[in-house]
Amino acid sequence: MHTKPLNDFLIQKASGDKVYFESEKLLSSLKRSGASDDVAQDILNAVGIIMHDGISTKEIYNKAYDILRKQAKKTAVNYRLKQAVSELGPSGYPFEHFVGELFRARGFEVEVGKLVKGYSVTHEIDVYARNSHKHIFVECKFHNYPGTKSDVKVPMYIRSRFDDINRARSFDDQLRNIETEGWIITNTRFTEDAEKFGADYGLNLLAWDYPEKSSLKKWIEIENLHPVTCLSSITRKEKMALLGKGIVMCNDLYRKASDRETLPIKPRNLRACKRELKDYVED
Repeated sequence: MHTKPLNDFLIQKASGDKVYFESEKLLSSLKRSGASDDVAQDILNAVGIIMHDGISTKEIYNKAYDILRKQAKKTAVNYRLKQAVSELGPSGYPFEHFVGELFRARGFEVEVGKLVKGYSVTHEIDVYARNSHKHIFVECKFHNYPGTKSDVKVPMYIRSRFDDINRARSFDDQLRNIETEGWIITNTRFTEDAEKFGADYGLNLLAWDYPEKSSLKKWIEIENLHPVTCLSSITRKEKMALLGKGIVMCNDLYRKASDRETLPIKPRNLRACKRELKDYVED
């Protein structure tokens, strides 16, 4: 996700000294804490998204161990994950909110459907994620049919929008030095040409199983974030009603159910739903 290797980033120790990040040290520490090789590598990939020069070692390790802690919650809840994400339709709007929650879990402030001024025109950005060091512009491509692929025209179009936004920012003293990234996220797949164009022109493409080591599927699993469409205790009609009310995430539904808010779920189903939700949310 970066133009330079992780080990080329300068990080700040508690003493104030700045040293180069050593990914092997983090991997070793995670493995000593009980993480498997695959989980440790997944966590390293997750840390890579928030990495920037000057980041503190405390911030890195806090994020790494926050994710590691979530792994204890993993059960068979991921079995229907792909189907559940594909049910975040048909409009795709819930999918945008779901993607926003993924970035929020990585510590970003998130806005969905934000208008951003470019040099030539104003652009509506599906998901705008930012922290003090990086601004990310995300285009979401939701497909109702699992076999649908986003072809090369998608990253070509998004690259032009991203360039227009960056050109406008180059004239803004407050924004010109903040790192920017353009992302395209789909719940299905990209064509090979789309993947190659994205790699050649500096776009981050994220699909269900692409890139292999840091795919959308891995991101959802490692953050233990699940949409309400994962639930088997409520009907499809009830799921659609929840999405229509802007309730996309299991965590959000659990909070609202615990606070006894009025929900579009039959009482008997709601009781079963509360029990099931405990598999999807943090203690």
